[in-house]
Amino acid sequence: MQKHLMTAALLAAILSLGTASAPAAAAENTAAEAAAVLSQTTDDTEALLKGTQAEASPAAKQAATGKEEIPNPLVPYSSYDEMCSVLGFRPLILPQSAGYELTDAFVIDGTMSDLRYTSRYGLPAQRAQITVRTARKESVKGSDAATDATAVSGIYSVDWQPVQQMGKSLLLAQVRPSEYAACWTQGDYIFTCTGRGLNRWDFLYIVTSNLIDLTEHYYTNMVTAQ
Repeated sequence: MQKHLMTAALLAAILSLGTASAPAAAAENTAAEAAAVLSQTTDDTEALLKGTQAEASPAAKQAATGKEEIPNPLVPYSSYDEMCSVLGFRPLILPQSAGYELTDAFVIDGTMSDLRYTSRYGLPAQRAQITVRTARKESVKGSDAATDATAVSGIYSVDWQPVQQMGKSLLLAQVRPSEYAACWTQGDYIFTCTGRGLNRWDFLYIVTSNLIDLTEHYYTNMVTAQ
């Protein structure tokens, strides 16, 4: 009987020891897991702080995919002066008095400006949009006026028709219903304007009364009298 009591006491002691050590082991495992998570989080944070420069880098993408990345020809700008510095000239703008606000500004291939405007009036989904582009004639490699208009406007498969507006010759094309494009030159520059959500007459009014009027005053080659 005494042996049985001693055996039971010994078993109880062993069980008690095991029960006491289990929380300690669990605590050690939990601490190890927390350390691993913290280490991984630190690494992720450092990578995030570094940004995605390596991922966005053309060299990195080429190394990863074996293919050369084609750079986007449209480079966004938030400063008109920066655009002027890159282009080497001052791009034509649509005056605020026309009722439009500038929403996006790009430089295309380092040689052409692309300024995008949205009307301040009407429902947001129905507001008219205007895109104005400016380039030096020497940077456009078209074979005639129509191909120049296509090259600068970026609009293909349209019928460019010559028209006269307020004594100015320009090319006009209907892209689709309520969308028109115009192209004209002044001095050493070529300009295009694309309008969406406008009828023909409202579009021509914006082109002639706002844009062409500015080009005739500010882009005419000045000849100094001898």
